[in-house]
Amino acid sequence: MSLYLYLNEHWHADTWVNGGVIPINPASFYRRAERGGIFTPDENLIHRSPIDLMAPNPIFRIGPGGQIRSLYAIDNYVDGVRQTDLINAAYYQEDGLILSFSYRLTGILARKMKKKACVKILNIDSLKEHLDQQIGVKSEAGPCRYNEGHQRHHFLKSHLDMWQAEYRLFWPSSNKVEVSVQPGTAELICTW
Repeated sequence: MSLYLYLNEHWHADTWVNGGVIPINPASFYRRAERGGIFTPDENLIHRSPIDLMAPNPIFRIGPGGQIRSLYAIDNYVDGVRQTDLINAAYYQEDGLILSFSYRLTGILARKMKKKACVKILNIDSLKEHLDQQIGVKSEAGPCRYNEGHQRHHFLKSHLDMWQAEYRLFWPSSNKVEVSVQPGTAELICTW
């Protein structure tokens, strides 16, 4: 599996190739009101429910900024019509550190993300283990999935972000950290 990391500056590639210190940001860093480049309006959102909890609903209403951790609504009827059962439904923001890579290597992707360089990660398992040790928490790793519905979590994003073809490392820790990467973690692929 080839994974690529698109970087903001040409000189950032040196750190990934020769070793050095990198920042890892919390997911909320990538949340913006408008979708664009690497920023999305639903980053760090957990929305787990068979129905969209933010859509108009005859049983309950979630106001702006409202959060639900565990909602149960079972055997409810409105005007004689049974409503969808909600079992442990959730709608809340959960931060955590993320480091994102892509399965795709294209100049179009780099321009869309507004990046200037790209490196290929040589061994993602070794990198994950090295970073886990420094952060002190075992990361969750895997490809992001995409959907057109309302459901979201750290590895389930909007279909509008599918172009990123993202593979992600996620640590349940919300403070930005700086960690070291070892020499030879990546090889330079190209700069723009």
